[in-house]
Amino acid sequence: MSYYKFKKLIVGNGTSIENKIMHVEDGKILEFLDSYDGDMIQADYIMPGLIDCHTHICFPPVADMMGAMEKMNDTDIVMHAVKNLEDILKGGVTYIRDVGGVNNIQLHLKKYLKDGSIKGPDMLCAGKIVTMTGGHGWTVGRECDGPDEVRKAVREQLKAGADLIKVISSGGVLTPGVDVNAYQFNVDELIAAREEAHKAGRKICTHCHSMQGVKNSILAGIDSVEHATILDQEAVDMAIDAGTYFVPTLSAVHFIIKHGEEGGIPKYAVDKSKSVFKKHQASFKLSYKSGVKIAMGTDVGTPFNKHASSSAFELELMVKAGMTEMDAILSATKNAAMLLGVDHTHGTLEAGKVADFLVLEEDPIKNIKTIQSPSVYKNGLKI
Repeated sequence: MSYYKFKKLIVGNGTSIENKIMHVEDGKILEFLDSYDGDMIQADYIMPGLIDCHTHICFPPVADMMGAMEKMNDTDIVMHAVKNLEDILKGGVTYIRDVGGVNNIQLHLKKYLKDGSIKGPDMLCAGKIVTMTGGHGWTVGRECDGPDEVRKAVREQLKAGADLIKVISSGGVLTPGVDVNAYQFNVDELIAAREEAHKAGRKICTHCHSMQGVKNSILAGIDSVEHATILDQEAVDMAIDAGTYFVPTLSAVHFIIKHGEEGGIPKYAVDKSKSVFKKHQASFKLSYKSGVKIAMGTDVGTPFNKHASSSAFELELMVKAGMTEMDAILSATKNAAMLLGVDHTHGTLEAGKVADFLVLEEDPIKNIKTIQSPSVYKNGLKI
């Protein structure tokens, strides 16, 4: 058992506690005390471990990520994924939702995380992404067309052991020859995917940049829209009415534009990123101001979007785009846990919950950047 004396603890639900002692035992938070006579660990500022709702542990965050993937065999991918998992944990992320890998490698790695053979965050995984023929991510996804084929594709992912389903509702930045402004799956196809996921007790998320694709996804009852890049007030109102989460992933476009063609990123990806950057920023501000439920995700594994550092940096980008520090933290704690369906055990630092937390040198409510240099505790143990 351990006792942590703190100046301030960010609970993760929009509140904080000051000048108490957190008692941790057997990997869980037992209680909060006003005083204790024994040995204590001084931990001035504490907050929950981050939850990243949009990761790709199989992808190498290099300039030409898709080109690199074509040259990698499954052994190469496993080696990268194992290192990426460890890097994610060191960066302060204690729970992730992986939304697309290669050949279900990420599903197989879960058992090694659980038995302690490898180090990393807890993880929920989609299987192969489900996309239309020639749709975004087709090189690593399961191509299908029409509601019946979509149902079968989703059932295949469930059979493989997927914790959630990932579908594609629009073109994407990193797939050549597809338009980010165009929607892809039709509403009836999305409904078929959602029905199959939900009747199996799984959630479903969708990659989507285009405005019509976002609206189609909300109409179909998809649980979360990833990226949500091009929005209008109608799309935002629809999301609020339906309770749909948005996972903005501001980091992905940020790094592509920052490094550009000079950094080796393919021209088509740079051009598409530049074409949506201002729209993405405006959409994030509109959805936040209007009250859409927002959960943090990064899209780590995309060019220069590194597993070791991007999750904490995503919070900085959210604050720069107009979100308060507390709300940014909320997006990566309680909100994220609720989206993943793990809020009964994770996301907030409360008695009875898992002791996944960060110890920081400064108050993150005053300096969000301090989260980028955490001491990380998983199940009450310092990593």
